[in-house]
Amino acid sequence: MKRINKISNVDFFKLVEGKAYYTTDGSKPFWMALYSEDKLLVPDKVCLTQFFPLGDTILFAKWQEPYTYELNLKTGVERVVRDEIVQDVSEQYINYRNSEQKTNSYVNRASGARYVLPYILCEYLPDGGIAENDTEIFRVDWNGNILWSFPFVDLGEDSIHTPREVDRIVKILGVVGGLLWFFTQFGRLVALDVATGKVAYQFSGNPADQDKVEYTQVAGLGDCFFREADSSIVCISYLGFQVFDGTTGDLAESCVFLEEDPDGIGRFDYFYAPNLQGDYFTFLAEMKTDRYGIGRVGIFDLKAHKLLWTEEIIPLEERKATGNHLVTSQPLYMFGDKLYIRDLKHNLHIFQRES
Repeated sequence: MKRINKISNVDFFKLVEGKAYYTTDGSKPFWMALYSEDKLLVPDKVCLTQFFPLGDTILFAKWQEPYTYELNLKTGVERVVRDEIVQDVSEQYINYRNSEQKTNSYVNRASGARYVLPYILCEYLPDGGIAENDTEIFRVDWNGNILWSFPFVDLGEDSIHTPREVDRIVKILGVVGGLLWFFTQFGRLVALDVATGKVAYQFSGNPADQDKVEYTQVAGLGDCFFREADSSIVCISYLGFQVFDGTTGDLAESCVFLEEDPDGIGRFDYFYAPNLQGDYFTFLAEMKTDRYGIGRVGIFDLKAHKLLWTEEIIPLEERKATGNHLVTSQPLYMFGDKLYIRDLKHNLHIFQRES
């Protein structure tokens, strides 16, 4: 990999269909500009709180304004398209939020049908979706009817680390084969029957669950992801990775890093922010001899069970002199032959695979 660019003052960036979009600090407080790669899209004049590229247009919201704007990238024309704030864009729906009425609108991108709910949906279904609050996860239809609910207290407590506290969902992974998969704060992987809300599978790498018959014990799960290509659940920790069949709950594959790649990924002492990217995952890492924060990144090949590439992209001397380093809230992203990562000082580093 070769570093091809380093962009300063990047507030936020996202990858959409292989393109990197990012905002930079503006010339006045709360002002910023939006770029795609090195092309200016929205000039230095507003604070963008949300932005979503959609082909030849971009939907975005401005700070302290209750509207959604659309920018035509071909003509440069900007206009207000809704008196609600765009929150999210998926393949099927665009979600808008009305802060005054405290409602969410879901507009079907194909049909234009609009549904208004008091809930934020985290997973879409043909007749509605999945939502959650502080105490439960539930299924709701487009009329706002709750079809079933699953209280978090039913997950059980962690009597070792956090007694008397209630478990929470960290990440909803997706729906596959009629199962809704999610990962929890207490290190549990759970699948609910999406039709009934009943538990189908429960896995745990938490020692507090060792004597609980309702949990199947596995190695520590770390962070879990849904891999759409084969409908599997991939869980990655500093010890290794595990792959679960998303339709049957079977453990399909596992790997212990120190056993299978001791001189590759196994040589790192600390391991952070794994990020699944198809048949690979990226990560941040440290050695015990490292100082002044995280400076290393890497790519692991899930098929070959081997470290593919690693580099110290912020050297020790720079970390010591500037206080700059990588942060676990900013993982390494990969698309095609390029890598992207933002550091503590808001620099966006871009790498490209050398032929």
